[in-house]
Amino acid sequence: MKDDLGRFLEYYGETKKRLTAKNKAYNREIRKDKNPAVRLFMQDLADMNEGGKMLRGMLVSLGYRIGGGKNPEYSDNLSIAYEIFQTAVLVHDDIIDRAGLRRGKITIHRRYRHRMDARGAKVMSRMDDRAHIAESAALCTGDIGLYLANRKIAVDYARDAYLPELISEFNGIVLDTIRGELLDVVLPYELQDSTYSEEERKRLLEKSIRDIYHLKTARYSVIGPLHLGMMLSGAGDDALKEMDRAADDLGIAYQIMDDILGIYADTRHLGKDAGSDISEFKQTILYMYVCLYAEDAEEELLKHYGRAVTDESLEAVRRIFTESGALDYAKATMNACFERAARKIKRMKFLSDEDRSILLGFIEWCKGRRN
Repeated sequence: MKDDLGRFLEYYGETKKRLTAKNKAYNREIRKDKNPAVRLFMQDLADMNEGGKMLRGMLVSLGYRIGGGKNPEYSDNLSIAYEIFQTAVLVHDDIIDRAGLRRGKITIHRRYRHRMDARGAKVMSRMDDRAHIAESAALCTGDIGLYLANRKIAVDYARDAYLPELISEFNGIVLDTIRGELLDVVLPYELQDSTYSEEERKRLLEKSIRDIYHLKTARYSVIGPLHLGMMLSGAGDDALKEMDRAADDLGIAYQIMDDILGIYADTRHLGKDAGSDISEFKQTILYMYVCLYAEDAEEELLKHYGRAVTDESLEAVRRIFTESGALDYAKATMNACFERAARKIKRMKFLSDEDRSILLGFIEWCKGRRN
């Protein structure tokens, strides 16, 4: 008899296999473009849209099933649309973070920079350089990905009665994701506003970290895909709201796990640069804890945070987060979120026993993540 994790893994494996095959077919289509220069970037986008966990696409499918959808494949095109949306957002995120790796592959802006360098391309304007041109081209590529997702929903569900609601909800998810990214970018500088007292600065930091986690991860990674899938199946408002609340806790826990892995895992497991949160001065729960509750360690942390990462500085930051209590605090907060999500799922009367088990198994899977 399968336990919760076993049921989730079986469902995830079967769904991922089906969605991966359809995603590859979709990627063959988006690789096509009449202009050979644009085609290169569509090929880059399609390549980056492969090799992911297909986790959000799976959650769309699971949401459709939970809401009472009878044909599992009916939600697949919505899953594929969500996956290209995710890839497009990651292209933008990589530019903002100046990341070199994503999903174990060279990021799109770095790829074009390499192509320019290999050709010895001349910069034609005094206002530009190769890095700026490469980032601008990748930015446009990410924009295309966002609208590919929107168009896929509009075309593939043109005859669905829920299309207006689907488009509205999807665009709401996109807007919240971008709002979270904007807050993530500007928060370190807004905290420097001289009109804030020290107490106000700390309150803003704490509130903004929660908002970033809700907007940039929970809404985008867990709430959004489950909500869209359930909406497509015709789920009622009460069920949607109940699931949103549990998914918010789960999404926040997921992000805290990301923050921990971003410091304590390594590049081989992450598929991106280890310690990048340090060089990017990321406002995470680990950083927040030091600022709020371990001021003696803050001065030492700022010697490394926001600077280029070396093996020595990464070890120093790990030591500071561990010895200050930040790591224990992050783990405790994460586990509390996992537990709240599980309790809420157990209380949902509209869930079948098997669907409840799959969701609880998803929580167990999240707890054991290593990338």
